[in-house]
Order: sequence, then structure tokens, then C-alpha cells
Amino acid sequence: MAKDSLEKRYEKHGRIKPCVLTRDDILALTAIIQRTFTKPEIDRYFRISTVLNHTRVFSNSAEHLLSLKDLGDRMADLSFWIEGWDQKTRFDKNILLDFSKYSIQLNVEGTDPVWVYDTYNSITNYLKKKTAWYCPIIIMEKVIVFFITIILIANIIIAVKKGDPSYYLDKLGLLVLWMVLVFYDTRKIWPYSNIRLKEDKTYLTRENVSMLVMILVVSLAIFIGTVLPFMR
Repeated sequence: MAKDSLEKRYEKHGRIKPCVLTRDDILALTAIIQRTFTKPEIDRYFRISTVLNHTRVFSNSAEHLLSLKDLGDRMADLSFWIEGWDQKTRFDKNILLDFSKYSIQLNVEGTDPVWVYDTYNSITNYLKKKTAWYCPIIIMEKVIVFFITIILIANIIIAVKKGDPSYYLDKLGLLVLWMVLVFYDTRKIWPYSNIRLKEDKTYLTRENVSMLVMILVVSLAIFIGTVLPFMR
């Protein structure tokens, strides 16, 4: 009577920090993902996909997918998937890397723990170099909203005590900023996945301008609504 065999599969998964990637970065990332797979495995089981016009499209070539005209200059949705096999267990390893404006998720699974951890670390180490400059805004978004809320409440109290309608003018801009951060989908401004298929020739990008406006509004509100009243 044959003994029952117990198969072990090791898994490592995690959430990646916000990234800004170019077309060349995607191709380099593809090479890292495919590095330990054979050509037959890549040809048969590698898939890269995105969403176009509410339809997910797949390809087994990153170059082909990125050459689609309907992609535009930027994209946030992109997924990598590949499987490998051996003679004993068939599917013995797989990688799933999913980019979206709300998160970046990586899952590596296999029968060889060394391969799992080495592959996971290779991908994450590469993506760490591509971390978006606005990453602290996303991580500390709740803290920023709390800070702006405190400033807004303090400025309103000061304006009420002063009794001068002019003190309410700066509150309008701060209130609009507070409403944007609380009710608007800020991932449309600062997405987790920011894939630029064409290089921006200007620094006046959506995320840069939004950051400058936020700093300007908060700075003016602190000075005009909090500091200036006590200087008069």
C-alpha cells in the first residue's frame, strides 16, 4: 500500500508602496518576473493584462500590450500572472502582481521556499526604487485630514471671537480642501499605481499641482486665519 504524500507549497504576499513606472520599467519588471521560467512556460502561461473601455484585455507579451493605441499616456491598472511546473507536481510555482490606483499587491507561491523568497525580494526591491514621491501623502492621508480639521476649527473659533467677516474668507479655501480630501477619490490624483507610457515634459503634472495647491491653501490659512489675527 502506497504511503500518502504530503505536498508543501510556500507563499509570500504583501502590499507594495505607491510607484511611478515608465514603459521601460514595465519591460524591466517583466524580465525580472520571467527570469526563472523556461521559454515554454512563458509562452504558454505568462499573461499581462489591463482594462480598456471596461473590458479586460490579455496578452502573453508586455511589448504587445504596451503598444496598444487605446492605452493613452497613462494607466493604473496592470496585472502580471505566470505559472511554472515540474514533473512531479506540475504547477510548482506562480507569481501574481496586480497594479491598480488603490493598491499594488504581490503574491508568490511555490514548492521551493528559497525560490519564493528570492523572487519576492527581487520584485519588491526593484519596485522600492520606483516609489512615488507622493507616497507619504497616501500613507499619512488620515493624519493630514485630521491636521487640516484642527486648523479649520481653530480658525473658525478665532474668526467668531474677532467678529470680523473678513476673517472667514480664508476658511473657504481650507473648507474646500478638507471636503476634497474627505469626499473626493484622491487616488485619482495620487494613485498607488502611476504608469506613464509617455514621459512628461513638464513638472506641472496633476499630482504636482495638487500638492502645491494643498500646501499653499494650508499655509495661507495658518498665516491669515491663525497668526495674523494675533499680530493686529
